[in-house]
Formats: sequence, C-alpha cells, structure tokens
Amino acid sequence: MNFILQKRCLPAGWYPETEKDIVGFIASCPPPEERAARLCVVPHAGWFFSGELAWQGISSLSPADTIIILGGHLPPGDTLRVYDCDAFETPLGNAQCDRGFLEKLAAALPCKADFARDNTVEVQLPFVKYAFPRARIAALRVPPSGIAAELGQFLCGLGESPVAIVASTDLTHYGPNYDFSPHGCGPQAEKWAREENDLPFLEALAAMDCRQVLQRGQGGSAACSAGAAAAAAACAAGLGLGGRVVRYATSLEKHRSSSFVGYGVVVFR
Repeated sequence: MNFILQKRCLPAGWYPETEKDIVGFIASCPPPEERAARLCVVPHAGWFFSGELAWQGISSLSPADTIIILGGHLPPGDTLRVYDCDAFETPLGNAQCDRGFLEKLAAALPCKADFARDNTVEVQLPFVKYAFPRARIAALRVPPSGIAAELGQFLCGLGESPVAIVASTDLTHYGPNYDFSPHGCGPQAEKWAREENDLPFLEALAAMDCRQVLQRGQGGSAACSAGAAAAAAACAAGLGLGGRVVRYATSLEKHRSSSFVGYGVVVFR
C-alpha cells in the first residue's frame, strides 16, 4: 500500500518555512499557561496575525497521545471531511496520522476523504508537532450544522482517552475585502464587531452552548468555521468541563486597514 503524505499546501508567508524559524517564533511568544486543558479553540490566520494566539491555546493542552484538529470552511449542507493520509508534512518533520481514530469515526458518522488546500488545519500543524512531538494527529473539517453536535458527542464518548482537541476558527471578517460592512467603517464598526459580534460568540462558546455557537457563528457572521467551534463546545459540555475566554484580538493590532478579522482563544479544562 502506498504511503500517503499530506504535504504542505499553503504558500510561504502563512507560517515559517524552517524548523529554526518555527522554534524562534514560539520562543518569542509569552510562556505557556499550565498544560491542563482538554480542548481549545484558536484562530487560523497567518502566524503574523494570529500565531501567538493559536500557540497560547495549543500550548495549554494537557499531554496527549492523539491530537484531533477540527477545521472548517465548509457550507452547512456538507458532511465531515477527513484528511485520509498516513502522515502530515511540517517543517519540524512528519507527524503520523491516527488512522485508528479515523476508522472509529467513519464507523460512527458519515464522512468523506479530504485533501483540500485549507488553512484551518494546516496552520496548526507545526504548533501541534512542537507541543506534542510524538503524538499522532487526526484532522477533519466540520460543517456548521447539526453534524457538529453529533461529532462533539462522538468525541465526548472517547472519555478519558489521552486525546486533546484543537478547534480552528477566525471571527468576524469585516470590511470591503469581505463584502461585509453592516455598520459602516471606522471606530463604530470596530466596536460593533468586537462587542456585539465577536465577544458574544466567544461567550457562547465558553458557555458550551452549541446552538448559540452555530447561530451566532453562521447566521450572525461571527465565525468562519463555526462547525469546528460548535463540535468543541458540545464535546466540552458532555465531558463536564469549564470554558474560559483567555484572549481576544483583531488583525488591526498588526495592520490598520478598512478590513479586519477578529481572533479569539477559548480553553476548556
């Protein structure tokens, strides 16, 4: 049987090209919190904009043998999309895929093989490989629909297995670049995106309210990958965990523009 390697697909600029630069970036980030979380929700923009936030969430996860990465960018009518490979290519070396988990998932829920060029999963891979150098990875993309709650329940059923979960979503995409400017431009638009769209979404996520996460994320345009976040919320609720918003930022902090994106970090422990 042929060995299937999920190769790097994103162009240069999304994250560093070499192991040295990956390690240097991580070293420049604030020291991680206690590694006690079971799940985290983190952003997936290029590392210049949101890499520090993504690392803050991933580095808070408890040691685990398998890391499950939940991505998105799917329409509500789609199904689960699973990266069907033997390993993932990263600048830190290949990370083995947990095919055993994929087989269990396929037996429980409908899913299709995925080989998409998609940032929601790929930008997290070097962080996961660094934080969990010997762990296996399973990666899938989750549509913003009822299947997210079903996936959350399936993940909850893994119980006390040594598994950690990374869910990947950015928040409001505001401005002319995204054809979404319901409150004009300038400070009032930034305030609306932050206080009335992004933060209520993050609060619903921390409260593990799967229905509100989907409603605010998809219907309210507060998240580009609400399915991944909703699955994490459903899983955390089933496990009896507590959620906490630990960080919020926007792309404006790195680059002033009429168009901007929100980023948040939520951890469950």
